[in-house]
Amino acid sequence: MKKLPLHEIASRSEELDKCVTCGLCQSVCPTFIADGHEGKTARGKIILLRGLLDGSLSPTSSIADIFDDCLTCYACQTVCPAGVKTERLWTSARFDLAEKSSSTRKKRIGLRWTIGKPALFNILVRIAGKFGFDPDKPESVNLHNRIVLPFKGAPLLDSLEEEYLPEGSPVGTVAMLVGCSGNLFAPNVVKSSIRLLTAFGWRVIIPKDQVCCGAPAINNQDWKTARKLALKNLDVFLSLDVDRVTSPDATCTGAIMKDYKEIFSSDEIVLSHLKKLASKTAQLSEVLGNYKTDIKPAFRVFKSRVTLHDSCHSTHLTGGSGWRKLLNKIEGLEIIEMQESDHCCGFGGSYSLFHRETAMKIADRKLSNSVKTGAELVLVGSPGCLIWLNSAKKLVPSGNLKIQHVSELISNAIC
Repeated sequence: MKKLPLHEIASRSEELDKCVTCGLCQSVCPTFIADGHEGKTARGKIILLRGLLDGSLSPTSSIADIFDDCLTCYACQTVCPAGVKTERLWTSARFDLAEKSSSTRKKRIGLRWTIGKPALFNILVRIAGKFGFDPDKPESVNLHNRIVLPFKGAPLLDSLEEEYLPEGSPVGTVAMLVGCSGNLFAPNVVKSSIRLLTAFGWRVIIPKDQVCCGAPAINNQDWKTARKLALKNLDVFLSLDVDRVTSPDATCTGAIMKDYKEIFSSDEIVLSHLKKLASKTAQLSEVLGNYKTDIKPAFRVFKSRVTLHDSCHSTHLTGGSGWRKLLNKIEGLEIIEMQESDHCCGFGGSYSLFHRETAMKIADRKLSNSVKTGAELVLVGSPGCLIWLNSAKKLVPSGNLKIQHVSELISNAIC
């Protein structure tokens, strides 16, 4: 049997040594909650990685597929009393075990011929966009369809201005990474985010030569594509004279703040530049929340009962969501916390495509918890969550529940 090099896993062995196998990760692992497979918990996966490193286990397809069947939501990292940084482990394991994974070839072909070739991909998107859905009816997107077209007029970057001026006295300049979900499927989320930033005094720069953040490639064993995209965005955004970098998609900001540094951990020169970019990058809610009191926008009375689904990346990787702080400033808005609000919705990018049955179980649980609150509206912090939950809502009981990105509601509440 060919022996696989396990360089990435070995370089992070100190994280494996921290685990005390307490099992607290079971309580927050969405895939374990859905199907009860102990091997899919953080504890189970760490035991497998220890076995691979000490030679008591050999790399197999079944082991590789366990790491593929992970949403990389990193709730296990948040709950871990020993401080195991699982953000450093799961993608490394996927990379080292890629040759054994049953889905690696499909994913790499898909990634390299889409986000890996931005110019070609944009041409295909423009053609598909001629037949796409009405952008004012985002609920019509259905990820369960065999073919999912972007909105009519996609990609959004084609129609955005390169600069948006602030309302009132400027507080600074922020560059926006639009993100693929917003660029192709949720244009109103991006537009609402731009409106919010300008209302809060930010000058917004939209670099037209930006590319995908690379998160799909990072999470799916294709670090060659991920590194190419990361270097391009590094060049684009560091060349700008801006105070902040942000995105309507928490996954994109998470990629810049955390993931880029992991995939270039052995390249000190690139790493130093990535750290500089990461230091400027923040989640959208943080950029909006840290505004000066003399230029805060006025909100109209907005009577609604809402519940909030927190993005995994903002909750578990980048310091927590700041959306509640902003929502609490809107008179008439009643925020009802749902059970397990910080649990993943089941999207996970390509996870919902390759592990549809488990993803639907997780989405069903999220929607059920939302309905139990009695809220009229579920607010989400990521366009991907928005698209996925709207798709899942078509297949599971959810009453008259509506789903919206939180930036859209706050934007609509501005006087």
